[in-house]
Amino acid sequence: MSAMITAELVDLDLAADSKEAAARSLAERMVAAGRVTDLEGFLADVAAREAQMPTGLDGGIGIPHCRSAHVAEPTLAFGRSATGIDFGAPDGPADLVFLIAAPAGADTDHLTILSALARRLMDPEFTAALRTAEDPAPAAALIAGGPVAEPATVEPEVIPPATQAVTAPEAAPEATSEAAPETAAEGVPQERPFRVVAVTSCPTGIAHTYMAAESLENAARDAGVQITVETQGSAGFKKLPKAAIEAADAVILAHDVEVRDKERFAGKPTVDVGVKAGISRAPELIAEARGRAERGEVTAAAHPAGADGSDAPFGTAGEPDESAEGFGTRLRKWLMTGVRC
Repeated sequence: MSAMITAELVDLDLAADSKEAAARSLAERMVAAGRVTDLEGFLADVAAREAQMPTGLDGGIGIPHCRSAHVAEPTLAFGRSATGIDFGAPDGPADLVFLIAAPAGADTDHLTILSALARRLMDPEFTAALRTAEDPAPAAALIAGGPVAEPATVEPEVIPPATQAVTAPEAAPEATSEAAPETAAEGVPQERPFRVVAVTSCPTGIAHTYMAAESLENAARDAGVQITVETQGSAGFKKLPKAAIEAADAVILAHDVEVRDKERFAGKPTVDVGVKAGISRAPELIAEARGRAERGEVTAAAHPAGADGSDAPFGTAGEPDESAEGFGTRLRKWLMTGVRC
C-alpha cells in the first residue's frame, strides 16, 4: 500500500480563487503523481459530488471528495490558501482544502485510513498545525500520521425491569422530608448517564459520515452523555448492538442517504437531521435528544432530513413530496441513484 499523500501532493500556497480552480490545481498534482488517470473525468465526478451538498465545513475547511473510476489508488492532496476559497460553509471561506480521491472499488483498508483522516479534521490541534506548517514534507507526514484511535465506548448495560417479589404486606414507612430521586428524563435515573445511539451517513461515505460521528462523540463526552455511533460509510458498517438500542434514551440520525434498517429505532425519541448538522451542531443535537426524551416524544418512523440539516419536504402520506423539489434536484437524484453510500 503506497503512501496516500506525499510532499508532491501538498501545496502550501494554493493560488486558486474558486472551489473549481482549487480542485483542478490539486487534481493536477494527482495526475502528475500517477494517481488519477483522467483529469477531466475525475473533476466531473468531484463536481457531481459537490452538487449533492457543498463540502465546506465550519472552521475554514473544504473537503471536496468523490469515488471515481478515474482514480488509480486512494489519494489525498492538500492545499492551503492565504485568501480563502468559498466551499459553501456558513462561517466563510476555507483556507485548508483536502481533495480526497477514492477508486470506485477501493478496498476496506484504504477507506479506513480515509475515514480516520476525516475524524482527525475535527481536532483543532491538527488543523492548527497545518496552518503553521512551513514545508510540504512535514505537512504530508502530519496528515499521514496513521488512523486516529476510535473513541472508547462502553457497551450500554441493559437494565431489566424490576421484579415484584411476593411478600407479606409491610407497614408503610413513616413519611420523611427526603424527596424521591429526580430523573433526568422519563424513566432515566440520575445515577446513570443519559444514553444515546446515533447513525451517521453521507452519499459517498468517505468524509462527512466520520466527521459527524467524531463531532457527536466529542459533544456527548462534553455533556456527560453516553453515546454509541454507527457509521454507515464506505468502509462498511457494524450494526449497533440490539442491547444498546434497547437501553438508549434517544436516537440521533445525521444522514443524507436513507438509514439502513431504520425501523430498529421505532418507539424512541429521535432527532433526524442532515449529516452536516451532525458536524456543525452536535451539542445542539445532544441537547435536543435529551429534551425530546424528557418530554416523552416518541417517534414511530422519523423521516429523512434535507442535506442542509433541515427537514425535507414531505407529502401527507409521509413519503417525499417530489412536487416540492425543483426539476434540477429531481434530475440529480435520478442521475445519482447508482452512487454508493
